[in-house]
Amino acid sequence: MYNINEHSTRVPPKGKIAVYWLGGAGFIIKYSDGFTICVDPYLSDSVERLFGFKRLYPAPIKADKLFFDAIFMTHEHADHLDEDSFDVLVKNNAGCQIYAPICCDNFLKSKKRAYTLVKPGDDLYAGDFTLKVTKADHGELSPHAVGYLFEKENHRIWLTGDTAFTEEVLGPAIDMKPDIVLPCINGAYGNMNEEQAAQLVAGCAPAHAVPMHFGLFKEHGGDAVKFEMLVRQLSPKTRVHVLAPGDGIEI
Repeated sequence: MYNINEHSTRVPPKGKIAVYWLGGAGFIIKYSDGFTICVDPYLSDSVERLFGFKRLYPAPIKADKLFFDAIFMTHEHADHLDEDSFDVLVKNNAGCQIYAPICCDNFLKSKKRAYTLVKPGDDLYAGDFTLKVTKADHGELSPHAVGYLFEKENHRIWLTGDTAFTEEVLGPAIDMKPDIVLPCINGAYGNMNEEQAAQLVAGCAPAHAVPMHFGLFKEHGGDAVKFEMLVRQLSPKTRVHVLAPGDGIEI
């Protein structure tokens, strides 16, 4: 097991990747060549300040200790686009690329940083790294929310973003057969619950699954142990990794 505090110095061996969970929907993914991506880091208490939802555990790392080459936001909600840590994150990673859907545009254009707006169906390429932007169904809460499918070093990783289990929306990403799936499981605010997330995983039949978007606030819910049990029944060849915030695995 890795720890997020090692992420800047520890590099996985060739053919492997390190996946660290930041809690909530946040991840750091590091490849064997050192290339590092960050998705939806929530490292402050802005949701409590804005909406009264208190963290159930502290952020596993301070924003000024997180290092990456590219950062991706799935949508504009405060526990995904963290306005209280954003300035520190991008200042600390001055050369990073920033990617987000149109619902983040008002916030991002107020910052003096270049960024790339993305939409479902977009394909972006940088050397051997490929990004496919997938559609998410977050309903009226965020109509432009997206997920991301990252391809590099023979790994195809799908982070679903916040989404309901709507087969016609998620079907194209499921058909891509990612070998690692990072699904939301909290079952609140229009998102998949444990059963629906397990069905999604079974449709992909990936080698690995890492549940996310549970346990950060009492209002969110989500039971990772229940999700793991259901995946064992529906997709027995899939290994589920239930991480604690700040923990990482090598795959």
